Amino acid sequence: MSRKIVAFIIFLLGAGIFFLGMLQTNLNCDKLSDICVLQSSIPAVRLNLDSMRFKLSDMKEITCERRTQASRGSGRRAYYELTLNIKNEPYVLETCPNFKICRRHADKLLDFKHLTEYKKFDYKTSIGVSNVMGVVLGAVLIILGLKMFFDKNEDN
Repeated sequence: MSRKIVAFIIFLLGAGIFFLGMLQTNLNCDKLSDICVLQSSIPAVRLNLDSMRFKLSDMKEITCERRTQASRGSGRRAYYELTLNIKNEPYVLETCPNFKICRRHADKLLDFKHLTEYKKFDYKTSIGVSNVMGVVLGAVLIILGLKMFFDKNEDN
């Protein structure tokens, strides 16, 4: 019986890590009303975590900042964070595997802000480099929990 409780706890832990790894940030802007909305959500369960409204004119700059994470062996792997600065406060929109992709996304946002042909803009981020590990770990824990829960061999 205690094995099933441990398996259920592992399953719940895996499900939590899996869904938090799917965190998505969306940026919606409208030039006519000079309003932008920055929203964090988990789309798999249609849950909005945070929402912030600000003026388009408050968006100061968009940068690509280099970060590192552990990789196989003893090395470190670099990735880039697409960071939006609003009133000198940084907000990470997305993580990208290399600088070229990050710069392309930053240029899209800057083009919208400075070019007059665009009236509305909707920027939805994808699952970033830093979140992929959470999704994989969560899936492994879900599978492990289910295997332990439905395994017929009961150790005495």
